[in-house]
Amino acid sequence: MRNLYIICAVITVFIFFFGCFFPLVVHSEVKKVIRVAGDNNFPPFEYLSDSGVYSGFNVDIMNAISIETGIKFEYYPMPWNEAVQAMLSGRVDAIQGMKYNQEREEIYDFSAPYFTSSQGIFVLKDNMYIRQIKDLEGRKVAVQKGDVASGLLSKVNRLQLVETDNQQEAVQSLIDGKVEAFIGNRITGQYFLQKNEQQSLIKIVGESLDTTNYAVAVLPKNKELLTLFNQGISQIKKDGTYEKIEKKWFGEYILPNNQRLRKTLLYLEIGLFFTFIVITLILLWNRSLKREVAKRTEEIEHVNKDLEEKMLLLEENIHFQQQLLNSAYSSLITLNHQGLVSMINVRAMEYLELGGNIVKKPFQDLPIACFIPEKEVLAALEKKAVFLQKETVWSQYASKKRHIIYSVYPIQTMGGESVGAVLNFFDITEQKKLERKVAHDDRLRSLGQLVAGIAHEIRNPLTSILTYTQLLPKKFASADFRTFFSQQVTSEITRLNTLINDLLDYARPKKSEPVTFSLNETVNGIELLLKPKIKEKNLCIVREFAGDIQTTADTQQIKQVLVNVILNAIQASNEGGTLIVRAYYRGMFTVVEIEDEGIGISEEDMDKIFEPFYSRKPNGVGLGLSISYQLVKENGGTIETRSEEGKGTVVTICLQH
Repeated sequence: MRNLYIICAVITVFIFFFGCFFPLVVHSEVKKVIRVAGDNNFPPFEYLSDSGVYSGFNVDIMNAISIETGIKFEYYPMPWNEAVQAMLSGRVDAIQGMKYNQEREEIYDFSAPYFTSSQGIFVLKDNMYIRQIKDLEGRKVAVQKGDVASGLLSKVNRLQLVETDNQQEAVQSLIDGKVEAFIGNRITGQYFLQKNEQQSLIKIVGESLDTTNYAVAVLPKNKELLTLFNQGISQIKKDGTYEKIEKKWFGEYILPNNQRLRKTLLYLEIGLFFTFIVITLILLWNRSLKREVAKRTEEIEHVNKDLEEKMLLLEENIHFQQQLLNSAYSSLITLNHQGLVSMINVRAMEYLELGGNIVKKPFQDLPIACFIPEKEVLAALEKKAVFLQKETVWSQYASKKRHIIYSVYPIQTMGGESVGAVLNFFDITEQKKLERKVAHDDRLRSLGQLVAGIAHEIRNPLTSILTYTQLLPKKFASADFRTFFSQQVTSEITRLNTLINDLLDYARPKKSEPVTFSLNETVNGIELLLKPKIKEKNLCIVREFAGDIQTTADTQQIKQVLVNVILNAIQASNEGGTLIVRAYYRGMFTVVEIEDEGIGISEEDMDKIFEPFYSRKPNGVGLGLSISYQLVKENGGTIETRSEEGKGTVVTICLQH
C-alpha cells in the first residue's frame, strides 16, 4: 500500500510538471521569452510603482496569460511614444494595452480585445465654455505623445496641441493653467486626480470619446504570437481570473463606467435622497420661476418701451415723407404691391379734385386711370418696368383737354423685390400754350428776317442790272460795253437764280430717302472735292474714325451738310492750321464732329448761326447752315455747335445708327 501511494505521488508530480512545462515545450519553437513594451506611467493600466515594481491592470493580464500559456514575458516599461518606436525597430516583440483603431490596424496586428475604454475631455471646475470637442477650436489642449487623442483633434481648427510624455504631466499642465483642456483616458485621468487629491479642481465634460478596445499589438511578422495571446485571454475570461483582476484594479471609486457601480449608486440615491431631491427641485423651480417671471417682465417692459419709441419714429418718418411729397412740384401717388394707394401729396389731391381719405383705395378708382394706362402700372408692379416722361392728353371734360407728362417707377427692396410703384405726373397745358406762342412769334420774327434778307439779296443784282440797262442807250455803240453788259447782266441773273434755288431748298427741302452708307467713303469724296480749298490754306486734315462708321440717312443730303460745314471750317481756319474730322458711335447714334482751330464764333452770334440770311462773311448769303439744319432735321438727327472766340469751333452732327 505504501508503494502504491509513492507511485501515485510520483505520477501526480509528473503530471503537474508535465502540465506546467508542456506548453513551453510545444511553443518553444515560437519564442521562449517574449519582450513586451508598455507605458511606464499610465495607471491603473500600467505604471512603475514608488518601489520600482512594474504594476497595473495590463501587467496582471499579461501575467495571467503567462501562467495559462506557459510563455515567459520580459517587460520593458517606457514612455508610450518610445514603446511604439521600440516595437517598430524590433527591440520588443509586442505592446500591451494598445487601443485599436483603423489607422493602427494598417501597421499592427491585434489580439482579441480584453478591455473597453474611452477618452474624456478634462477641464477646470469653473470652465463653462468647453462642453464638447468642437468647443476646443482655437484652444490650447494637452495630449499624451502617440495617443489616439491626437487623431480625434485633427479636424479641430486653429488648435494649439501640447504633447506630454504621460497623462500625469498633461493633467498637471491643466491644473497649472498652461492649457485649457486635456484629452486622455478617463480612468487614468481620474486615477491621477484621486491619487493627488485634486478631484475638486477638475471635471470631465461631454460624452465619452473614442470608445475603443484594448488589445495586445504585434507587427505582422510576429502574427503567430497572437494565437498564444488569444488562447490566454480566452482562458482567463472563462476561469474567472479576468474578473478578479478587473475588480482588483477598477474598484467602485475608480471605474465610473462599471455597470454594478452605477446601479448601486442609482439605487442608493433613489432610496436616501429622493424626497430631498424632489423638495429641493420644487424649491429651486419655484425660485427659478420667480426670477424668470421678473426677468421676463423686465424684458417685456423694455420691449414695450422700444416699440413705443419705434412707433414714434415711424410716425415721424411717415409725417416727414408726407411733407416731402407735399413739397414736390409735381403730383405724386405711391401704391403698394397690390396696387392700393399708400400715400398721396396735396398737389395730386387738388389736381384730381379728390376729397376725404383715399389711402388703401385701388388706383383704378382714381381719375389717374383716365390718363395713365392700367397695363403700365401693372407692369411696374409685377415686372418692375419703368416708364419715364411720357406725354398724354386727358379729356377731363368735353370742352377741356389737359396735356400731362407722367412717369411710372417701381419701388423695390434692397433685395430687388417689388413692393409697389410711384406715379408722378404734372400738367403742361400752359407750357404747351406758351411754347406755341413762342414758336409763333419766332416764326414771325424769322419770316420778317427772311423777307428783309430776300429783299436785300434781290435788290443788289437788280440795282446792277438797272444801272447797266440805263447806260445801254448811251454806250450801245461801244463794243467793250456791250461785252461787259452781257457778262455782268448774265452774272447777276445767275446770282438771282441761285438765290431763288437756295430759297426753295430752304422752304421745301426734298424728302429724304434714307439708306445705310459708310461715312468713311463720303468724307473721302468730300476731301477730294475740297482739295483745292484745303491746299490753298495749307491745312492739315486729321481723320479720327473708330473703324468703318455706318449711318442711315439720305446720302446726298448728308453729303451736302458735311460739305457746308467742312467748307465753313476751312474758311474759318488760319493758314497752316489743323482741321479734325472724327466719327464714332454713341449708343444708338452715329456722331460726326468737325473741329477747326480758326477764329471761332462770338457768344453773341452763336444763337443766330442757323438763321437764314445771317452771315459774317463778306460775300456770304447766310443760307448754308440754315439749309444744313433743315436737312439734318429731315433725317431725324441733330446738329449742335460749340465755339470759343479765337480758339476754334466744333460742329457735332448726330444721326441714327
